[in-house]
Amino acid sequence: MIRKIVIALILILITGGIGIWFWLNSFQPQYDGEVALKGIDNNVEVYYDSFGVPHIYAQNETDAYTALGYTVAKDRFFQLELIRRLAAGRLSEVLGNSLLKTDKFFRTIGLNKHAEWSAKEFLKNGKPEIVKSALAYVKGVNLFIENGKMPIEFTLIGIPKETFKLEDIFLISGYMSLGFAEGFRHDPMIEAMTQKVGAKYMEDLNLGWPKGSILNKTDAAVIAQNANFSKEVNLILDKYPVSPWIGSNSWVLAPNKTKNKKTLFCNDTHMGYAQPSVWYEAHIEYPGFRFYGNFLAGFPFALTGHNDFCANGLTMFENDDADFYYEEREGDNVKYNNNWTPLTFRNEEIKVKDSISVQLKVAESPHGPIINSVFETFPKTKQNVAIWWSYLKFPSRNLEATYTMNHAKSMADAKLGASMVDAPGLNVMYGDNNGNIAWWASAKLVKRREGMQSKRFLNGANGQDEHLGWYPFESNPHAENPASGFVYSANGQPDSVSLGFLYPGYYVPENRAVEIVNNLESKNDWNVDEMKKLITNSKSSTYENFSKRLLQILGTIEASELKTETANRLSSWEGEHGLESIGAVIYYRWIYYILKGAMEDELGTTLFNNYMNTHFMKTSYPGLISKYSSVWWNNVHTDKEEIRAVIVKEAWFNMKAELKSQFGKEEINWKWKKVHTVEHVHPIGRRKPFNYFFNVGPFEINGGNEVINNTGFNLDSSGNNVVKFGPAMRRIIDFADIEHSYSILPTGQSGYFMAPHYSDQSELYNTNGFRMQLMDKKQILQQAGNPLILKPSK
Repeated sequence: MIRKIVIALILILITGGIGIWFWLNSFQPQYDGEVALKGIDNNVEVYYDSFGVPHIYAQNETDAYTALGYTVAKDRFFQLELIRRLAAGRLSEVLGNSLLKTDKFFRTIGLNKHAEWSAKEFLKNGKPEIVKSALAYVKGVNLFIENGKMPIEFTLIGIPKETFKLEDIFLISGYMSLGFAEGFRHDPMIEAMTQKVGAKYMEDLNLGWPKGSILNKTDAAVIAQNANFSKEVNLILDKYPVSPWIGSNSWVLAPNKTKNKKTLFCNDTHMGYAQPSVWYEAHIEYPGFRFYGNFLAGFPFALTGHNDFCANGLTMFENDDADFYYEEREGDNVKYNNNWTPLTFRNEEIKVKDSISVQLKVAESPHGPIINSVFETFPKTKQNVAIWWSYLKFPSRNLEATYTMNHAKSMADAKLGASMVDAPGLNVMYGDNNGNIAWWASAKLVKRREGMQSKRFLNGANGQDEHLGWYPFESNPHAENPASGFVYSANGQPDSVSLGFLYPGYYVPENRAVEIVNNLESKNDWNVDEMKKLITNSKSSTYENFSKRLLQILGTIEASELKTETANRLSSWEGEHGLESIGAVIYYRWIYYILKGAMEDELGTTLFNNYMNTHFMKTSYPGLISKYSSVWWNNVHTDKEEIRAVIVKEAWFNMKAELKSQFGKEEINWKWKKVHTVEHVHPIGRRKPFNYFFNVGPFEINGGNEVINNTGFNLDSSGNNVVKFGPAMRRIIDFADIEHSYSILPTGQSGYFMAPHYSDQSELYNTNGFRMQLMDKKQILQQAGNPLILKPSK
């Protein structure tokens, strides 16, 4: 009897397992066969290559973009759904009360209202062909919603189907723009730091305080909240569901710098790692147009890509496009230009799953939304804080900008597209088949008065900190066919060109730029294979030199340590961040303890951790540590006055003790691969046991902070350098062979964890490999199986 029961249980488990397997496979994306759809005019053939990239062949433009919308939704609809809900402040509807603060933040900023405005203006003023193609894409997404099977996440979470609208495209664009707005992260932190420690401390961090800067006095309770606001924004942007841009590299070589005498184009965008990957690749053809690009789920035109004539790429401009204002408030009025001015109000209803709706009343001053209502803990005082953000001041023209660049047939066309980008600030990189190369800093740059410190909170009452207008696009930093034979961008401070001054921003240190420029200047016969090595380069001469300077400082107070194995390993380190590197482990851990010893006593833990998670830290710490005398060196909690060498020495011994505790006394075991790992986390994979199914990784990975292979991490007390962001794609385009360019994504094309293309690029990516971006139909057909045919429904 027992035997029969056991057999029966086994059969039940097997049957149940088979049933679950078939059920899970029912969510697989369809890669071949025929699908009849209402709303397309002619058959569209979609061939999927060996990495799941769709190659769309249509007989007209409208059908092509309808097919693209359908195809993207088929592979990435859950990602698309989360982004549009996040930007609209509607995650609580499906995920419950835990996302209420996030929804309040986005409703307060008002991306939903801005998207409605932008959509209306686009329909009214957009070029007919652009409007038609964008609406065709919307139609394609909706055809999938109507006819396709919703992703498994919709079943697990209980997300209802909802029509995709033109406004959703602008919501997605707005969310990405917010991710680029470094001021949301930095300014509250810098304000809190300055109010906490004073201007003398901040001067040693080289923030660039102009003489005559107005320092606004503020309520102590508000000061404390600024640090929390910065922390909350970091959590929101880092957590869901497409992480923000952190940086990027790009360079374009003119024919006189390449071996085959044709333009050579490279780009890698640095974004927070997530699963699925940020970018979705697709190749589109219809009569008169061929294009291969990197698309965002839910946005119809590629942000980066190439046609037969030209290529464009992007990096973050990092310009300062967000300002915070202290508002003097009495009831429903604020003082503006020394006159009492009524606030405007809008009511937002936030629906919450399994709970009652929340009513949010958002107040707006002439500068922008008041953020006090975002956090329940924000003190109720007369002094409110408002956010001014350039993105909200104009209806978005990002659809027109990207369409124009995708369809460019000349450098003038591409420049016109670049000029349409009002916000976020982007460095648009360009190269073409005629040998032209260019870089344009694309953004509407606001004019500020001389001496204004825009990284501080400004005075919203007296009129002295009001903006003075906008610079024309022609004044923006740019370079066209320079004598050097190349253009590049690595998120550093750009030249002023005709502005007459260096435009303020949140620029990164010169580390990557130094490596890029030194390499590109070294020879004039570059080829694709050498570009593959350069774009994955993990060496930093800046770190190599700075580590030797640190050892010199250590030697002034503890000379015997320079003879130790640890010092020898660091002194012989050439700034390389390979998996076997030991010097990288020693260097970063030492830097962390130096900064902790110097700054945490003054800032406190929250502000110190915020500082350590910013570009500001990267740009300021080398200058600080290079100062023999600084107020930061003295520990405010001791009776004696410390000097730099003491902090450096204490940090050295703390570093050694921690590494020995973590990895043992044998320093040969202190290897980069043990601490520098990456896991691509799916929103559902944030909870166990779903991480085992939905997440990709963890993997050992080379690279590091601010090397060309910018696989970055936070310097913190965890003892590990877990990678948070890195190249979200790498592209190399040789105009001698435009149909066989090279690319790689961190994981894969598909958003479904059981699909064959969910993570099939991860091994190549982790080992600095590449695959082809195919535009040669004959070669595509050799790789692809039977096509997916989208045909008109009878």
